[in-house]
Amino acid sequence: MMQGVGIASTASAEVQTTSEVSARQAFEQWEAIVADAVLPSIIEPIGKGQWHGKLRSTQFDHASLTLMTSSAQRVVRTKRQLDQAAGEFLLVNIVVDGANWTEQNGRITEGGAGTIAFYDSARPIESRTTEDAVSTIVRAPMSDVLDYAGLLRDELPIAKALPATGAMGVVVDFFRGMAALSVKETDRAANVLESQIAAMLSSAVLLAKGQSSPAPADSVYTRQQVLSVLRQRYTDPNLTVDEVAHACLMSRRTLYRVCEDIGGPAALVRRMRVEHARRLLRADPNRQLSAIAAASGFATDRHFYRAFRQETGVTPGQFRSQLDAGKRRR
Repeated sequence: MMQGVGIASTASAEVQTTSEVSARQAFEQWEAIVADAVLPSIIEPIGKGQWHGKLRSTQFDHASLTLMTSSAQRVVRTKRQLDQAAGEFLLVNIVVDGANWTEQNGRITEGGAGTIAFYDSARPIESRTTEDAVSTIVRAPMSDVLDYAGLLRDELPIAKALPATGAMGVVVDFFRGMAALSVKETDRAANVLESQIAAMLSSAVLLAKGQSSPAPADSVYTRQQVLSVLRQRYTDPNLTVDEVAHACLMSRRTLYRVCEDIGGPAALVRRMRVEHARRLLRADPNRQLSAIAAASGFATDRHFYRAFRQETGVTPGQFRSQLDAGKRRR
């Protein structure tokens, strides 16, 4: 059932063959659902037996985001559908589980779990998936992405499966995170999210071409990039601002601009380390505080105590005592 949520609407749908729903009826329903969520296509099952399909789609004013899983299927965009298309879009397929084989521009792309690939909605396309494959599919106006990236249409890295690692992983994590948001959270962040979709996709296509992202310091992509690096490195006591900036392919000045509204990169690392220490204190009440300090990335116990108190208002020992007192009350 479609729910209106400001400038975004989210719908969930599920179709399966049963004793009362024939394969033909199920696929007529599924084609209509996919047409609304992504693009009109001809869809048919691969193999025999029961078939099922399920998706959750968020439609913004100009873009959409769909999480889809199904039994093995073949999807084709026909010439008639291309001629009748109301708009032209960049399609992005992020494979979460399973695999698919997609043909476009005379090239067959094999996309396995953990890959991302780009397609042009205005060109013929045929795709086949494995059983219970799961994908996050992003659709955005082609002109928006091209304008933001400063590319011509023929320069797009069409029909190439790329690993969702490194800087590309930042883009993939952003869209997979969007797909997992509740309807309430999507509503609350709809304006911000849609405004960043074209920017994130332009960053992705430029990265796929081996070029630098054009994302400004205040963009979601840049912030996600910094957070991704810090999440991987914050437990390293020798981590420096220069190393973070280098890993993010930006200057120290840009890094400070990205983090200026949260007190700077050092403050963000400190909060990550303290939060990690709090998790360790909860998980292992008998572990020595010095060991927790080291495991959380603090170079000395003194730095640990000072940072912990600055962030929580209590010392690590007092925090542990509060946990013990809470357990005794239960």
